[in-house]
Amino acid sequence: MNVNRSKILNDWIKQFYPNDYKIEPASSDASFRTYFKITSNNQSKIIMDAPPNHEQIKPFLDITYLLKEAGLNVPEIFEVNEEDGFILMSDLGKSLYLSQLNNETVYCLYTDAIDAIHKMQSNIDTTNLNIFNEGEYMFEMNLFKKWFLQEHLKLNINKNELMTIENCFKELVVLINKIPVSFTHRDFHSRNLLMTEKNNPGIIDYQDAVVGPITYDLVSLLKDCYISWDENLVYEIVKTSMPKITSNHNVDEFFFWFDITGVQRHLKAIGIFSRLYYRDNKKDFINDIPRTYSYIHNTINKYSELNEMKRCFNNIKLSEILNL
Repeated sequence: MNVNRSKILNDWIKQFYPNDYKIEPASSDASFRTYFKITSNNQSKIIMDAPPNHEQIKPFLDITYLLKEAGLNVPEIFEVNEEDGFILMSDLGKSLYLSQLNNETVYCLYTDAIDAIHKMQSNIDTTNLNIFNEGEYMFEMNLFKKWFLQEHLKLNINKNELMTIENCFKELVVLINKIPVSFTHRDFHSRNLLMTEKNNPGIIDYQDAVVGPITYDLVSLLKDCYISWDENLVYEIVKTSMPKITSNHNVDEFFFWFDITGVQRHLKAIGIFSRLYYRDNKKDFINDIPRTYSYIHNTINKYSELNEMKRCFNNIKLSEILNL
């Protein structure tokens, strides 16, 4: 945070903290938002810093209301400075799922998280939410082309090969558009879920929620870019969670939907991780690319519908480059 923005924040926060307080970094995410912890009298709250020239806070406030009304555990909003892009809200703690997940806790924590997905899909009115549409899917996957293939790997891909990759993305969107839709958090993973004593999990970073595929949040959770599990365990959990998400389709079809929404998500994620490295000087995410691509590799080798994507990625030797 630069000096000028720090002054704006402190001038605003002093209205609510006339006595001594301490502000320290809490976390940042894969956007321009930053989070700070403010502590006074041994009590802490969280400040969201969302610079108005980069981020809007209204979607966060709107989705917070929807989630809270549906019975989900989200931060309580105390004060809002929409003009300058600050929100003062409750602190859900430090226990990110990422730090708490292990072989002993995986079933319990994921059961709670899948129950939360069920609540979101069942209890939220999506009338005013944006639709996750073809343009958005394509924009996200093209980040993979621009920032990963061309900027990070420096691959010299000719126009015909780029067009073939583009067509593979379009064919994937056609398949995804056949999946039933519901409320979709859109970033439902171990860094956005917190283990809490009551109404586990605490949920954050939901401002980009849309109406999207019913399997999107589930694959975000179980094929997580930041932690991976044995494939048999993943599909066991997918199968047992299916009745909470749909009762009108067979297991194989549901697995297919789960896997192909994962391909779209993971292509986007790899593009964003690369962009964070080169554009935003955020270096850590680049180390998560091999894990994230391994999900894509496994899926394109599993389904004949993705044979052309498999051929394209084999031609540019992505698996070899990433040592898979």
